[in-house]
Amino acid sequence: MQKTARVYVAILFAWLGLMTGAFVPLMHAVLVSERRGWLTLSLVVMSSLFIAYFWLNGAKDLIYTFYYYLSKKKLGQLPARAAWPRRFGVEARPRVVMVYCTYNDFNADSLAACMRQDYPFHKVVILDDSTDSAYKRDIDAFAAQHGVRVVRRDDHIGFKAGNLNNYLRKAEFDFFVILDSDEIIPPNFITRALDYFAADDTVGIVQANHHATRNRNKFMNLFAIGVNSHWPTYQAVKHHHGFLSLLGHGAMVSKQCYEAAGGFPHLVAEDLCFSIEARHRGYFVAFAPDILCEEEYPISYLAFKKRHSKWTQGNMEFIKRYTGRILRARMAWFEKLDIVLFTYSLPLTAFFALYVVINVIVLPMLHYRVVYPTWLLIPTVVFLLAPMLNDIFFHWRKINPFRLAWYLLHTFLLYGSMFFISLMSSMKSIFGKSVFLVTPKDQTHVSLGEAFRANKGEILFAGVLFAISVTLDKSPLPTLLIVVPCLLSVYLALISNRITVPERVQRPTVVRPAAVTRPHGSLAARDRAVGVVQRRTWQSEVI
Repeated sequence: MQKTARVYVAILFAWLGLMTGAFVPLMHAVLVSERRGWLTLSLVVMSSLFIAYFWLNGAKDLIYTFYYYLSKKKLGQLPARAAWPRRFGVEARPRVVMVYCTYNDFNADSLAACMRQDYPFHKVVILDDSTDSAYKRDIDAFAAQHGVRVVRRDDHIGFKAGNLNNYLRKAEFDFFVILDSDEIIPPNFITRALDYFAADDTVGIVQANHHATRNRNKFMNLFAIGVNSHWPTYQAVKHHHGFLSLLGHGAMVSKQCYEAAGGFPHLVAEDLCFSIEARHRGYFVAFAPDILCEEEYPISYLAFKKRHSKWTQGNMEFIKRYTGRILRARMAWFEKLDIVLFTYSLPLTAFFALYVVINVIVLPMLHYRVVYPTWLLIPTVVFLLAPMLNDIFFHWRKINPFRLAWYLLHTFLLYGSMFFISLMSSMKSIFGKSVFLVTPKDQTHVSLGEAFRANKGEILFAGVLFAISVTLDKSPLPTLLIVVPCLLSVYLALISNRITVPERVQRPTVVRPAAVTRPHGSLAARDRAVGVVQRRTWQSEVI
């Protein structure tokens, strides 16, 4: 696979151009602060460095978005269909195992839908780490009905990575597909993914596209459209000009890649770490925009917050454990920079709070104020809003403008309210151990009292920050971007109480794995003669 650096060359040129213009005022602020001692100087340097990094990250979001829409046709070039029989041979069909990972969140309808594959040589295995006996009973009943194997382990070492390795290191397969509990893959997932492997020997992982469906309440309906716009844009550009990672689900991995990478590292961000190990050994992740899978958006604000905490902890653990590994990995410089900008951006939310603390609390307590030219606010505000640009471009002609504006406003509030949980999760990971949190999937009614109790940290954080700003800075303005979203976390938590009709209603269906649609007419006769017999024989093996 050939990747080029043109996107990151453009990003760096844009950023360096801005920094050239801002160098004099930023340097002036640093030199002036030197007169007040080393503490003030250090704080001003930290503040200036944060501005520089924030601008770099903002330039990345802007150029990623503009490049995608200007080069959409070129980025959309796909491998030929039905290429895999010519690559792998008619007589030697690759064996594919679909591994369904669950931890107290089994969804029978989702798994039943995933089993409707038009590729005959596949089997399904449930990797069950559940501790709830009710979920275990449901899984056992499903497995008995559908002839699916269930694998459980005595310990839960290594989170999801440990669950996967426990099975895969002893199994027989040529490829495996990773399914999360709410995942629904299309019937041609395996056959189309095989085309991507057939097109390029360096592809070790095929990551499918996703969109959010089955939105059951107002919260899901409001925010799910962000999933639909994010996946095709960012992953398509990463495929050609950055570092594309396995994203944990809806992906197919070759056995050679899995073994070369040494399995999944026992970390919270196992997908990202595995992708780096695979890339170090010469394998790429390919993005398949035409394989469109379904996932569910977090069912509530509280579920979203829990997932955000897991991602932040995972990224901080990754930063601690894998920063040196990135520098040593055999990959292009722009791939490494891509990892840094995207992975470090989530904990950056917490460090923005630190930036506010420096400028709103510490420096005023030292009776010092940093003065920057007003024009520096222009790129700062633009880059603050840059992550929303892709949503605007993607949905502009597809949804009502008022709905889009309502979504953008709420998105700003949603991510703005994550400052406190990001800060707490980052500190927990820095000074403790990261924990793999499972995002809740069940609909529950949240009372007003529960909403206040669940967000008491955000409310207290906002109140203290507001009071300090008014006391020391004589104005609440510097903290409003944090204070207002945090205070409105109670409102966000109540949105999910409004139940809506799901956009896709799943009906429980008894899926017969043997009943498949033959994908290629020229191979249909052979499948009927020997394919089904061979597939059943392989499925019956203990692997």
